[in-house]
Amino acid sequence: MATAAYTLENFVSDLDRLTRDETSPLVITARVAPLLAKLVKDPHVVPVEFRRRPPGQKRGRYMLHRAPRFNVTSVVWGPGEAAAAHNHETWGVIGVIDNEIEETRYRVEEGVGGGRAKLEVKTVMRHAPGAVSCLVPGDEVHAMQNPTERDTVEIHVYGKDLAGLKRKTWAADGTEKPLVTPKYMNC
Repeated sequence: MATAAYTLENFVSDLDRLTRDETSPLVITARVAPLLAKLVKDPHVVPVEFRRRPPGQKRGRYMLHRAPRFNVTSVVWGPGEAAAAHNHETWGVIGVIDNEIEETRYRVEEGVGGGRAKLEVKTVMRHAPGAVSCLVPGDEVHAMQNPTERDTVEIHVYGKDLAGLKRKTWAADGTEKPLVTPKYMNC
């Protein structure tokens, strides 16, 4: 007997149920991670138009579901595309659908002098298809890079809408700059 496919609609329904009563980022990410791992096994859970970068763009960012307690997005990283160290101001769970991504996690010590922070590399991980990474406040500063010659497709789930959310990014020397995420390409 064939098992029914786990769809984006199933995932959103499960997220809605999980986030309705639970507020702990640790508990939420622990419960969402296995569900996202199940979802990203099938690349077709994301419509084909949201698995491609727009012509001439290095990255594609598409809203798949927007809700008051969480958002689900598709992110497409072009070859060599990277995002410097940055924070999220919320919990998050990221799953790789196609190709791979390199994630560097940091410990940030703010105010070490000269208007800079000290960024200490905690881990560097290379995530293959099906891999899931959890972000919780206090452990959510990371950099991302597509180290390959083809597009990488991921699903990102966050406890807040990142579009317009005031966040931070850091240069390699620790210089902090404001980061405001632009709009999604489909809304």
